[in-house]
Amino acid sequence: MTALPWTLFAPELFLLGAALLVFLLDSLGIRRLELFGGLATVGISIALLGVLADLRFAPLAGLATVPAGNVDVPWSPLNASLVVVTSFGLIFQAIFLTSALLVALASLSRRSDEKGAAIFFGLLLFATLGMTLAALAADLIYLLLAIEVTGISTYLLVGYTRRDARGLEAAMKFYIIGALSAALSFFGASLLYAYYGTTNLATLGTGFVSMFPSPLGGATGIAFLGYGFLLVGIGFKVTAVPFHAWAVDVYDGAPSDVSAFLAGGSKKVGLFAYFVVFLVPILASQTTFVCPGGPTPTCHYLHSTFGIPLQVLFGLLAVVTMTAGNVLALMQTEMKRMLAYSSISQAGYMLIGLAVATSPAIAGATLQIFAHVFMKTGAFLVVAAVAGFGIGSRIEEWKGVGLRHRWLGASFAAMLLSLAGIPLTVGFVSKFVLFSAAVQAQGWFVWLAVAGLLNSALSVFYYARVLRVMYMERPEVGSAPVPAGAVVGGSDPPALTLGGIGVGRATAIGLATAAVFAFGVYPQPVLAGLQMAADHLVQLL
Repeated sequence: MTALPWTLFAPELFLLGAALLVFLLDSLGIRRLELFGGLATVGISIALLGVLADLRFAPLAGLATVPAGNVDVPWSPLNASLVVVTSFGLIFQAIFLTSALLVALASLSRRSDEKGAAIFFGLLLFATLGMTLAALAADLIYLLLAIEVTGISTYLLVGYTRRDARGLEAAMKFYIIGALSAALSFFGASLLYAYYGTTNLATLGTGFVSMFPSPLGGATGIAFLGYGFLLVGIGFKVTAVPFHAWAVDVYDGAPSDVSAFLAGGSKKVGLFAYFVVFLVPILASQTTFVCPGGPTPTCHYLHSTFGIPLQVLFGLLAVVTMTAGNVLALMQTEMKRMLAYSSISQAGYMLIGLAVATSPAIAGATLQIFAHVFMKTGAFLVVAAVAGFGIGSRIEEWKGVGLRHRWLGASFAAMLLSLAGIPLTVGFVSKFVLFSAAVQAQGWFVWLAVAGLLNSALSVFYYARVLRVMYMERPEVGSAPVPAGAVVGGSDPPALTLGGIGVGRATAIGLATAAVFAFGVYPQPVLAGLQMAADHLVQLL
């Protein structure tokens, strides 16, 4: 494998530079939210353009910073590099950056004199930096460290206002759970290193014991235990049941813009980690004969004893997560808590791709993750905008919102319909592709598709309840919207101009709404790219 060029980290360097510049200007006494937000938005936008160029997106291919020969090269266990460039990883980088860009745009509509603006945008950039670094991981320790860069930044983001008691409580819960998650993950990594003698992701879970002799011999129990700790530790990041309870309180207590980033962006790094950590042992569940390259190539039998149990475990985890999330969402009376449980259920659908572990299933799960960025980020941004009009967090307080604020109501309705999987939305396309892949795999995987369909039908009930309240119930007397610019309660500041929600927030919501329908009507370009990336990933692993 040829040496990777330093330009591989060009997107990360732009994010790091923007973050350091934000903190530098803040230390010089500059307190303008528009400046900090503008720097963050520009930094994220340039990084996103760079990633799209590296993916050879037609209009930007000439700006690629990574030579084509360094993308999707054979991922050999003999390779000791910490990073590897894959189409799959670049797609996840684009997903992370898109979520961050929507949140940065929306946050430009906060008050110009808001305290802590530099902290918010700086931490947003650092969290995004950690996610983009994780998408390049070829080593387990490197992957976990990159995830912790994101984790520490998001702990602080949740409580950055420092004046909101609920936000501080949510930040403390998030920190404690995050510390537990990190401890379990690194302990699991240490057990795998004890068995395999390496933390290279292409080797873990396989039978290359002749290449990397295990000091523990045939004691596979220690490896099973290591994978168990990793599954639990990363499971907290994914919000998979039963490691999900923290997410509801954190999403509810955090400012809505931060909730949008957590649900639409940062949890996706956990899903990426699940894929790159567990796909190798699952794909190696049947014995194959491989001959790694080199001056004196030696052939080995590659076999994993963990693949089948992991597939069954992830299948159960997917069903339990989607079912528990939907059932609990059905019982909620507060909007943000309902969206939080909905986000948990969506994680269950995504885990189907890992359980099936075929190229179409991986592409379908990635499309579901891609769709979730627009659906869930957009939904939380609408909640933040509606809060600027003095409308409370309880669902019953949203009576007539769709009639009083038609544009916001229509956008929120689009997000909910897409989350439910209604045709002509990207949520329908992603679920169709994912469930179809499970059916094509046959066997017990068909039941995963059946469980997904039943849960999608169940989710319609609580989404329809919100739409009924928004469009079919009259608001109570005296519940007129607060004029734009007035001070309202809660952790979210009042909105600015352009109908009372601000230009930045309106742009972010508009982009998310347009994406929901655009990719729902014409998903072929994105789907083709995801399928190609999934094919390459399966071949590389």
